[in-house]
Amino acid sequence: MTEKDNDNAKYTEESQDEFALAKHSVKHKQIERKIRKKRKKINRMKSFLRFIVSILLILAAYQFFKLPQWYLPQDAFTKNDSKTIEIINNKIVPTPIIYQAMRGLYVPKLPIFLVSVKPIKQELFKIPVIKNIYVRRYGFPARIQIIIRERIPIAIIKTDLKSKPVAFFTSDGILITNKNYMNLAETKSALKILTTSFHTGKGLTVKKIRYVKKIVKAVETYSGEKVEYIDMRNPNDVYVKIHTTSIRLGALDSTVFERIKRIYTILPQIEEVDAQIKYIDLSWDKVNYLKLKKAK
Repeated sequence: MTEKDNDNAKYTEESQDEFALAKHSVKHKQIERKIRKKRKKINRMKSFLRFIVSILLILAAYQFFKLPQWYLPQDAFTKNDSKTIEIINNKIVPTPIIYQAMRGLYVPKLPIFLVSVKPIKQELFKIPVIKNIYVRRYGFPARIQIIIRERIPIAIIKTDLKSKPVAFFTSDGILITNKNYMNLAETKSALKILTTSFHTGKGLTVKKIRYVKKIVKAVETYSGEKVEYIDMRNPNDVYVKIHTTSIRLGALDSTVFERIKRIYTILPQIEEVDAQIKYIDLSWDKVNYLKLKKAK
């Protein structure tokens, strides 16, 4: 075989290889196109299925939230039903008064979680004893829980020990005189003040009450006993009652705290004659004496 024949044979082999390579490339591209088409078809099917599932979920949710268990009864605020409107944590304001305050509220035809609690709060904040309100909404069945936070009484005003409270001061400076809010049996920490000047608040202000509480605190500190009440029916001749005896403070002037300090030394002296002591008299600046009970 000549050199020319070798070149021709080599060229023929190269041409065949290129043809085979081109044929393989075309076939590979055809396979890739088929795969892409198949993937597109699968993706379209997935999208369609997702769309169908979304529609079904929306329809199911729509039907679910149309169930009556999501809706408050239209008479929810016109009847005192604790199963629908539950009121808790109110100790001073009677529950019927709270229901009465909400009686005119409109019940929207919405699922319970979309019902606004703002109208409820607006009505209940008109009650002066209520300081804060928390409203919780529940479904199945639809109901509302109202948690009341009341103002704290710091001083209960009475005309005498046996009478019911006629007013009280709150810690944030509000004088409450409405007789409907005098359910104060559980407010043991509040100071009891006997006075006849509670009408219109004359003579008693928040500043004065806080001053009186400082005096009471001083008496408790130097006596080691809890003050049961302070009698201010005569503002110039004030008495404080502790467990052991009564203490006459007289006028609550600038010297009262110095006079109170003498309780610490006087109180032990009356233990032996406790039954005969009517009160400890601290109304004088530098003189102490014990008032004895009259012999029968």
